[in-house]
Amino acid sequence: MAKMSNKMIALCSAAVGTIYMTGFVITEPEQSQTTTHHQERTVNQDKRVVKESKNQNAKTPSTSKIYKDGTFYGTGINNIGSVEVAVTIKDDKITSVEITKCDTQYPESEISHLPQQVLARQSSKIDIVSGATLSSEDFQSAVADALQQAKI
Repeated sequence: MAKMSNKMIALCSAAVGTIYMTGFVITEPEQSQTTTHHQERTVNQDKRVVKESKNQNAKTPSTSKIYKDGTFYGTGINNIGSVEVAVTIKDDKITSVEITKCDTQYPESEISHLPQQVLARQSSKIDIVSGATLSSEDFQSAVADALQQAKI
């Protein structure tokens, strides 16, 4: 392979730099508008929260419920199968989580400990099981689906 001259190296470097800068300049205004819009929306939301808190009566306790009582069913699906769960809620607390169906590449025993994590954390946020990542994500999606249905 022949050695490139310094002139050719400089031209190639200038071309790459020009292409990079063109892409940067074209996309930069969109990012700055998005950021400005996000900041304005955040400020407006903050103002609304302040107004709402001023309007609330100080004697009224703010114990608003997030979830309805009952048993709610959720499903998580991906390309290796699906997981279905039943989540029971009483007095705004998750009291029971049961895997009702596990049709995934890995056996249910790989994710059978995850319902305990949901109960302990009172959330669909669980630790993903190494080696059964997609099954774990199916379970997490199923719990999130059930909790979404339970929201007031």
